[in-house]
Amino acid sequence: MTLEEVKSYLRVDYDEDNNYITDLIEISEIYIDECCGTNYKVIPNGAKLASLVQRKLIYDMYENRATTISENIKRDKIVETIFNKLSLMEVVI
Repeated sequence: MTLEEVKSYLRVDYDEDNNYITDLIEISEIYIDECCGTNYKVIPNGAKLASLVQRKLIYDMYENRATTISENIKRDKIVETIFNKLSLMEVVI
């Protein structure tokens, strides 16, 4: 996922937050990999689902200006389901 793609998704048209957004891209990818493994990366549908949830994570962290989520934020059922799907994906040889 590129900086330009994420800035477009966030509707950010200035450069002052480029370093922060780049960090969020890296953090969100690490988070997904740590939660789900990396098998999803070589499975086309897995990569698409991961891209969707990565955008959601980046959006949440960008809007909240934090890389943590407070206890009182409601759990997102769609994100949970995608994480479950990604973690169960296996590469078939």
